[in-house]
Amino acid sequence: MVIRDAAGQIVPFGKVHKQLVADFLHGTLPDWLEVVGTPTFEPLPDRGTITVTTPATAGASAELKMKHLIDSSKVTAIAVTLEALQLNGNIGISVQLGIKSIDSKAGITFFQNVNQKYGMVRAYKADGTYTDFKQNMVFFTTHGVAGDEAQNRKNLTVLLCTGLQFSAGFERPSVWLGADDQYGGVAADLSGGIFQHGNLQCLLKLTTSPAEAKYFKCAQMKVDIWSN
Repeated sequence: MVIRDAAGQIVPFGKVHKQLVADFLHGTLPDWLEVVGTPTFEPLPDRGTITVTTPATAGASAELKMKHLIDSSKVTAIAVTLEALQLNGNIGISVQLGIKSIDSKAGITFFQNVNQKYGMVRAYKADGTYTDFKQNMVFFTTHGVAGDEAQNRKNLTVLLCTGLQFSAGFERPSVWLGADDQYGGVAADLSGGIFQHGNLQCLLKLTTSPAEAKYFKCAQMKVDIWSN
């Protein structure tokens, strides 16, 4: 995923690039990552995955999230990627992959609610309001019946450009989405005061609606941070 200016030239995300990678090959969590729910691992000689399961309680969640926060006013872009993300079916779950504040009053998230047939990008504001952008990209398909789990397995990236890679007065914050089976492009233009800076956390969260244990599985979580 690249951004080009009016002349067609690539606009770099930032001069400095740092990356956090959790590959789960050794059956442990790195010190920058934590879970909510019950984690299980498939370490080497297996392919290296983590599965996080909710309690069998309505409204319970499973989460994989950073322990540390990122001040979005100090960076030009943040991306979070889940490789081989897989959900156990498509019934009775809501899922989100976010780069947002803990109190959901800054930053953004890409989510799909239970029984919803489309995804949404949501931009949060400090006063508790938000702006939604409907997406064609989805976490899972909904047909009223349980689906093949493998259909939901994908590499998914949510990229937040804070706008600070542009000159002062020309900031244009935006959200980009990408998946291995769908085109990655601009999902939301957050200019005009829609984007709210804050201390943001990268997280994946699955919530179960029925009193049933649900899980997500992935082979890697990666966070990229760019700054000037």
